Amino acid sequence: MKKIKILLTAWLLFIMTVGVCAQNIFKISGKVLSTLNDPIERALITVQDSLNTFTDKDGRFEIEVKGTSGRLSVAAAGYNPYSQMWRGSSNLIIKMIPVNQYRYNESLVLPSRQNDVTKVTHTSAINLNKKDFVLGAQKIDQELVGQIAGLQVTRSSGMPGEGSYLNFRGIHSLVAENMPLIVVNGMPYMPDRHSSTLFNGYTRDLFQAYNLNDIQNITILKGAEAAMYGSLGSNGVILIETDGAASNSLETQISYYGSFGMNWNNKRIPLLGRGDAYTSYITDIGMARYHNMTNVMSDFPFLSNPKHYVYDNNTDWQDEIYTTGITTDHLFRVEGGDAIAKYDLSLGFASNEGTLKNTKQDRYHTLLNANVQVSRKVDIFATAGLAYINGSYQDQGMFPETNPILAAYASSPLLTPHERQSDGSFLRAYRSCWFGTANRSAHKDMRVSNPVAILNTLDERNRQYDLNIRAGINYRPLQNLLLTGSLGIYYNYNNEHVFIPGASAASIIPISDGYGEAVNQVKEGVAETKNYYFNLNSRYFKTFAGKHDLDATLGAHILMTHNEYDAGLGRNTGDDIYQVLGNSERDSRTIIGYLEKWNWMNFYGHVDYTYDDKVKAAVNLAYDASSSVGKDATRFNLYPSVGLTWLGKGWEFMQGASWLNTLNVRAEYSLTGNSRFASTYGRYYYTTQRFDGVSGIVRANVPNTNMKPERTAQLNAGFDLAMLDNRVNISFDYYNQQVSDILLHAQSSAVYGSALFYSNAGKIENQGVELAIQAAVLRTHDFEWIVGGNIARNRSKIKSLGGYSELIDSYDDEVQLVNRIGEDPFQFYGFQTEGVFASQKEADAAHLVNTGNAQFNAGDVRFVDQNGDHCIDANDRVLLGSASPDFFGGFFTNIRYKGFALSAEFNYSKGNKAYNAVRRTLESSSRTDNQSIRVTNRWTMEGQITDMPRASWLDPMQNNTFSDRWVEDASFLRMRHITLSYSFDKPVLKFFRSGTIYVTGENLWTLTDYLGLDPEFAYGSTTDLQGFDNAKLVQPKTVKFGVNLKF
Repeated sequence: MKKIKILLTAWLLFIMTVGVCAQNIFKISGKVLSTLNDPIERALITVQDSLNTFTDKDGRFEIEVKGTSGRLSVAAAGYNPYSQMWRGSSNLIIKMIPVNQYRYNESLVLPSRQNDVTKVTHTSAINLNKKDFVLGAQKIDQELVGQIAGLQVTRSSGMPGEGSYLNFRGIHSLVAENMPLIVVNGMPYMPDRHSSTLFNGYTRDLFQAYNLNDIQNITILKGAEAAMYGSLGSNGVILIETDGAASNSLETQISYYGSFGMNWNNKRIPLLGRGDAYTSYITDIGMARYHNMTNVMSDFPFLSNPKHYVYDNNTDWQDEIYTTGITTDHLFRVEGGDAIAKYDLSLGFASNEGTLKNTKQDRYHTLLNANVQVSRKVDIFATAGLAYINGSYQDQGMFPETNPILAAYASSPLLTPHERQSDGSFLRAYRSCWFGTANRSAHKDMRVSNPVAILNTLDERNRQYDLNIRAGINYRPLQNLLLTGSLGIYYNYNNEHVFIPGASAASIIPISDGYGEAVNQVKEGVAETKNYYFNLNSRYFKTFAGKHDLDATLGAHILMTHNEYDAGLGRNTGDDIYQVLGNSERDSRTIIGYLEKWNWMNFYGHVDYTYDDKVKAAVNLAYDASSSVGKDATRFNLYPSVGLTWLGKGWEFMQGASWLNTLNVRAEYSLTGNSRFASTYGRYYYTTQRFDGVSGIVRANVPNTNMKPERTAQLNAGFDLAMLDNRVNISFDYYNQQVSDILLHAQSSAVYGSALFYSNAGKIENQGVELAIQAAVLRTHDFEWIVGGNIARNRSKIKSLGGYSELIDSYDDEVQLVNRIGEDPFQFYGFQTEGVFASQKEADAAHLVNTGNAQFNAGDVRFVDQNGDHCIDANDRVLLGSASPDFFGGFFTNIRYKGFALSAEFNYSKGNKAYNAVRRTLESSSRTDNQSIRVTNRWTMEGQITDMPRASWLDPMQNNTFSDRWVEDASFLRMRHITLSYSFDKPVLKFFRSGTIYVTGENLWTLTDYLGLDPEFAYGSTTDLQGFDNAKLVQPKTVKFGVNLKF
């Protein structure tokens, strides 16, 4: 009987267990559709701890699952993966989004998680994918223009090889770096960002070694994610991922990307030409100099004899210096492999001719990505990039002796590029820099360099070798645990050469300084940049009980950088044939350069926790140190961040809203640092200085041994909204940044024998909003029209200057910038004007004098006497605005019909001011240099009402001093790209598997009131010099024809 009871008890327990299990088994049914409501066949349906299934031809599926909830995943060829929490629903409608949908990116790569992807909607990071890059684009920085709300990208100029100024969410520092950190394939990228020491006005492109077609993803971190980089993350982070080795097909795949186009510039500054306007101006300026007509007629014989053979010309010097340049780009890619070994190899050549004659840059480059699965748990990976770059350039900036643009503006239209004989024939020799037949020994101040001679004889070139290698190993001891170790090396060698002739022909004005006159000059420079990087990273990710998602990362970075530049300058080689330093005068030789060593160590931990697709929490902690801080300061600092995201679609009460796809509300707080400042600020360093004609070594600073990183505390709140089958997408962010311990430089006592002392004494506040909208206006099987755009507004305000109310920085030509408490940083600081004194009576009534106690007269500029003391001096300067825009952004439209597509992208900026240094030169009316046509409106008679002052030799009344006359509104709207393309995805001629044929135009249209040639320019990579229009080469208009083919 006892045995029977035991058997009955066991049987009952078995029945109960089976019953309970049976109760926990449910059937889920549903349908998988495209965004056009077409059924998707053979979509893979996966639920944890259940057998997989596929959809039928009608897109329907049915699957048995255990429990009442879990995660359901769907995968289908040609569509982005789909995942959602299942909570007892039995009839699901799932919409899949095509992988090629325009400007839709389902996933992105985040720091130290390059081996996996994270949903865009769970973070404030923004991603740009390769499929959305502009066809024919070559440069990474230009691809970012107008694409990301809050990211300001300003192209430096149209000179081949020049880069862009990048800024994210305002000005964070007055001395240290303001540019976002760039990370390439997981490795912080630290190239030499100094402007060229030998090439005036030239700053290299940071991304010069990369072809855009080698890039797979660009991710911008603007929230708490950036805190993982500690004292490098305060300015935001740009993550760049190159194409990886991903092919599992044994078949080798070959791709070709090619384009051919033309660059041109049809914009010109209206200048005085041959005719009465020019001769009238020369007469006026001559009389202002000599005060008698006899000397004027002697120095300018064309006034009495217009047919004089030297002056009987009408030369358009701007046409003489500009040309149509050819641009071409070719890239071959070979990829293949299997489940064990994969590779991706690209070989490319790019050539870009500038619109300024004899300017060009060529680039030869290769990139190799490889991955080998050593065992089930171990794989190794490597990326190696090599580029050789060489180029020929011309000087830019306010250097009229060697900048052909300024020389073209200043040259007389009556003269010619080559010497002319009395019979009207021309010689091969270039015209000299002298003004025709004027008395040369007495009129050095009338010389103008021959712009054509500059272009054809001045030799300014460089060659570079650029190497970037990263290799590592992945070890997966457990299914959900990944250990990664990697190391990287970046090396750049840059050799610069400049030779300015003059010994054989005096066509270029020789420079005179403390060493005497340079009949010719030779300059040689070598720059070397070395980065060494090491990283150890561990990542654990797992889903518990079907609703608890955990993703934890722990690791360390080590980065060592070395930037060294050494240059030698010499002059007077004896002959223009000998262009080496060894032939220059011994006493004139000068050595210049810099050496910067900077090391960084960072320990980090990051945890993401998502509960039931309803709430996501993120915590980050970075603990790092930098060698740039003072030796007595605390080396290691802590940088925490926290974030919370409410995932609205995961809540039951919102799952019934079929029109809503995503509603995420985000809040983040982060503390980051900025240690990217010169390693010399916290220790002694020395430089060269001339004394009594001899170069010597002097101490250049007083070190602050307690210097520490700048700190940025940021609060970020926003939301992401997608609805109507993802036809409408909206993203909004508000941020408030409190930046403290900002470095300031102040004058120190001459007792220390140096100029500057840096201390952590300032504070800046940045507040702003960012909005991005995208909408599919119309979408059918064959037709699609998408529009979108973004706008950003930032307000930077100085809150403290370490006890000062303002700090003033002075530049050439009396230009000043001021940092004042309560105002934007780097404000233009100059005089306010109210037109020109129309009569002597009006001038006498004002009773104004300049700093030399000379009274202003009729025809002089009427400056505003701010303090009422009747003297126009430094106390009358006022704020004139800054280069920071009130708001900026971009917008686009894309229309697709079957394989045809028409797209256009625009970027804009509103409220940014610019100092037009070129116009200041061309409207000075103070020299015999040619002038803008606007000077025809100059004051010439009593009672004349005008805003253009009288002609006066060398401007004794300082009418052209820095004032609001030269600060303009540089707002603009620009069509950045317009592209027409045709794509095919079926084999053609049994040779091409798929491809795209296109024609694209760049910078074809710009709307602006700015009086310069181009409202968009950047002078150098430092923030203070933005807004200085210092005669940079205008951005070209470009049209390209190209093909992208897969074989």
